[in-house]
Amino acid sequence: MSKASKSLILAGTLLVAAPVQQAQATAFEKARFLFHLGAAYYAFNTWVLRPYRQYKFQTGAPGQRSAIVKAGLALGFAAYQVNSAVKLTRNTNDPFLARIGSLLPGYQKSLTSVGNTLKSGQFDEQGIQNLNTQTSTLLNAAESQGQRIRPVAVPIPGL
Repeated sequence: MSKASKSLILAGTLLVAAPVQQAQATAFEKARFLFHLGAAYYAFNTWVLRPYRQYKFQTGAPGQRSAIVKAGLALGFAAYQVNSAVKLTRNTNDPFLARIGSLLPGYQKSLTSVGNTLKSGQFDEQGIQNLNTQTSTLLNAAESQGQRIRPVAVPIPGL
């Protein structure tokens, strides 16, 4: 086999393999992205929304103060996970990651803001309701793009 034929075969192989590697990288990026958002959703749903719906943040509720502080810590964790997802969307060519990623910076700021308020022991009902609305918008946007965000149970140290 001549050197030219070997070079031609190698070039053909690279042309075929490059899109496959790009597709695999995109699938891996999507999986990581969905994992981070799933972990954030789990923390929000488990430690904030569920206790809120069970009136555990109301004045006089047993364990009110600890429930509020746990919710604040969980929102800090959720903000960290959303930040990790934002970093994945910065240099992506994937249209799904770009579309959903554009919604995340405002969501991250809201998580951090409400989380800091709750960590200080103050109850912010309007903030929690706004977070719930933003979460629903994010989940619906992902669903409309064909990717469902499911809660990913991740243990949060201390909670």
